[in-house]
Amino acid sequence: MDTRPNESPEHPICVLIVDDDAAVVEMVRLGLETDGMRVHGAGDGGEALDVLRAEPIDVVILDIMMPRVDGWMALMEIRNDPITADIPVIMLTAKTQDLAKILAFKQGVQQYVTKPFNLLELSARVRGLVKGRRAVSAAAHAAGETEFRKLAVRKGGRTVLLSLDEIVFISARNKSTYVHTYENQYLVDLTLTDLEQRLGREPFARVHRSYMVNLNKVKEIVRGEGGYVVVAADRDETQIPVARRQVKEFREAVGI
Repeated sequence: MDTRPNESPEHPICVLIVDDDAAVVEMVRLGLETDGMRVHGAGDGGEALDVLRAEPIDVVILDIMMPRVDGWMALMEIRNDPITADIPVIMLTAKTQDLAKILAFKQGVQQYVTKPFNLLELSARVRGLVKGRRAVSAAAHAAGETEFRKLAVRKGGRTVLLSLDEIVFISARNKSTYVHTYENQYLVDLTLTDLEQRLGREPFARVHRSYMVNLNKVKEIVRGEGGYVVVAADRDETQIPVARRQVKEFREAVGI
């Protein structure tokens, strides 16, 4: 089955890879172009911003340590510009420190990948991000208006409205349902089945009878003898099993 997210030869996924290492740029370009994507390269944040102003980019793959305008400065510019603010960003870097990861997610990075990396996995991450973004955009367009994208959750006696984009995963245990963000956990008065119907299928996916995940908040997908495990992009990098009966649907959703 072709799981490419609403692509055609006329409208391929368009990716910007930003890295001062020309070998990395060329390797990513070759890998993603082989997978049918269109790729632009930039050697630093300044060049990246020029490309973003001129080209319809779907996903930015961004290094941190670069001359002139580094990844942090470029990310700030991307998020502060209304035209580029909602473009998904994958941070691709050699920095493995937790502090760098925390800062990246707080500044709006969707995924954080450390070097060395697997090109096939990187391609799957790009497709997953684009698929989720295009599905949400198509649904909003079909409805003729932007849908309400918040969920009422409870914590410490307070009820707050949580943006769906903040949700990393949802779990069920002891007859209660919990919504997990990067660093917090909230109680919600709905079952996983209720939430599956309410949130829709994109970018959320039911991977287990006790878990739903936001595909835009998946840090890593690990394949072992027992099947697939999703590593969530929360502070604890929670490992979530993919049930055997959900494997086919999950693989189609993320493009692997």
